[in-house]
Amino acid sequence: MSRPGRTSHRIVDVGLAEIRVSARTLWRHVRLTTASGLTGLGEATLENADTDFGQRLHAGASQLLGCEPSQDALKPFRQSPLDLADRTVLSALDQAVLDLQGQIAGEPLCMLLGAETADIRLPLYANINRATRDRTPEAFARNAKAAAGEGYTAIKVAPFDDLSPTLCDGEDGRALIDAGLARIRAASDAAPSCELMVDCHWRLNLRTALELLSPLREIGVGWLECPLPEAEETIPPLREIRQKTNRYDMRLCGLELAGGWSDVRPFVEAGVYDVIMPDVKHAGGLDGILDLARRARSFGTSVSLHNPSGPIAHLCSAHVMAAVDSGERMEVQWNESPLFFQVTDPPPVIEAGICRPTDIPGLGASLNDAAIGMGVSA
Repeated sequence: MSRPGRTSHRIVDVGLAEIRVSARTLWRHVRLTTASGLTGLGEATLENADTDFGQRLHAGASQLLGCEPSQDALKPFRQSPLDLADRTVLSALDQAVLDLQGQIAGEPLCMLLGAETADIRLPLYANINRATRDRTPEAFARNAKAAAGEGYTAIKVAPFDDLSPTLCDGEDGRALIDAGLARIRAASDAAPSCELMVDCHWRLNLRTALELLSPLREIGVGWLECPLPEAEETIPPLREIRQKTNRYDMRLCGLELAGGWSDVRPFVEAGVYDVIMPDVKHAGGLDGILDLARRARSFGTSVSLHNPSGPIAHLCSAHVMAAVDSGERMEVQWNESPLFFQVTDPPPVIEAGICRPTDIPGLGASLNDAAIGMGVSA
């Protein structure tokens, strides 16, 4: 119960806000409203989510009704092993709670997380994959050139459509690999001043990954992401890939779907990746990302947040990157939809491939209810 004369910040209402961006993408958000009229936001976008995921998210948020916004209120969610969907629910609730805590304290989220200042320039790289609905090399080239024209100095592509580890060694797999290399070359030729980053989405096997390194080096790729499925048994082959990528002046990167330190520790201690890529939507909490970033740094492993998401996750990621202060670029989902700049107030500000965490208390943005209805049909 609140003390007499003290403003109550108990959570009294919860809600979801869903924005259909494309047939593939649904931005999903949780809102926590306090008795004092504050609203905290978290993004829970999850690709290929089960049909009941929205219900799970709402049920989780409802457990916070009557609670003060604090980490103690989230302890029940951390009591048992969490799968990806559970961690996505917890991550969204954690974001929303921290948004409220920042507003109550009058501090921007990055300062609440330990950043020295909110006035920090964060370099971005443009993930052009979802904007490239036409999967021809020419379309990759157009978008790479357009992103470079906006001031981005690094561009990521995910070129190996429909490939899988089991297909790699067959004739069909060879054709898919050749198509992917054509897309990569087209993007590189169109944006020669940009670092080129290639996301394999776990579609390769060891032999194919090793064979690809030579043509990727020839093209000028500097970042290779998620070549193999990530599991304990793939740690040795991933380490072998890293050793060769480093000899070719490439960095190996991954772990975008991992949780906290217990998930990433075996990979970091084995020296698998140059860069690990936690995601504010899936890691199970922002403090956990800060903890694993600190621990990974002691092994010489850097952190760059995975962030192919909507504007709420983008802004949250910017606050975390400011607190992590790794010097790495942060991902942005380039030009997937104009809604990225329309559904929040204020909208994200990206200039010449640079963003800043807002100095507004908390996350620093609210959802624009009028714009939410502008989403496209599935």
